[in-house]
Amino acid sequence: MYNSIPDIYRKRAVENLFDTNTFKNCWGTWQPEIIKRLGKNFTEIEILNLGDQLSEIFRTTGDSGRGQGSLSGGGTAWESLICWYVNLCTVGSRVVALKKMSLVPLPIQDAITINYGNFACNTESDITVIILPNENVYYKDINRLETDAINEISVPFFIKKLFNIKIFNFLAARDFNKYEIGIIQCKTNWNDNAQIPMLWDMIYSAGGFRGRNITIGRNNFSIQNLKCFTYSFATVPSNQNTVFKANSVAVKRVTNLSGGNYWGKPTETNVAKSMKEIFTNNFNSGSRASLRIDLKTALPQLNRDGVLNYFRLL
Repeated sequence: MYNSIPDIYRKRAVENLFDTNTFKNCWGTWQPEIIKRLGKNFTEIEILNLGDQLSEIFRTTGDSGRGQGSLSGGGTAWESLICWYVNLCTVGSRVVALKKMSLVPLPIQDAITINYGNFACNTESDITVIILPNENVYYKDINRLETDAINEISVPFFIKKLFNIKIFNFLAARDFNKYEIGIIQCKTNWNDNAQIPMLWDMIYSAGGFRGRNITIGRNNFSIQNLKCFTYSFATVPSNQNTVFKANSVAVKRVTNLSGGNYWGKPTETNVAKSMKEIFTNNFNSGSRASLRIDLKTALPQLNRDGVLNYFRLL
């Protein structure tokens, strides 16, 4: 168990977070805070409920006033914390959250590319969430894939329990219309940045603006051919002295995002949802049972000797 393609992919995504100095430096403070909030003998419910407390956890490594959003690397730290949390809550499923763009399969990178005339650029896709197809090959143990690779997926290379981006490039191209993608744009500050996800989501939802020579996708890969595509916003927010209300301009700007508007605090009606709600809203199709059941099953493997110890939770 936990040797399937999504499992190997998720492990590499989380290990990549710990490869960065920003996340490693913050983790020494965040990890005890997370354990304190989970309590002893925690269940999947306590893990999911961390979504209500991510802002508090994040601020433990910040300064007073605006919090870590005012520090160099604060935005990177927030993105990393969100990516870690999403991957933790989706263990055992086909959902994988990726912060590093080089880990995103090339067909997906191509699909989310915005072309302005001859100039190509990617959205501020701080986190790219991939839901791999509900096909048996994605559930199969890596050990069996080495034997079955030629017949099952027709590629002349094997994974052998190691991350190999070539396999994901191949599979994403072959099964492109069965993939679901969710982009999560993460910002520490809400007021200053709300217009950015609003405008990107407009472009994606409209499929570009051909009258202005703005198109989406390249190399014949487009989000319009995906099974599903969502664009979300996740904020701390670092504006601690600002009271966000339903009629606030910053709130209005992200109200209708295709993937929703979230923060690391409990849900406040008509303002923002807790990060823990993003799974039901956008990624629930990534499990054959349910993401909550997958997480419950994985709990014993999160200890120091378990195969999911790369989350460094205990």
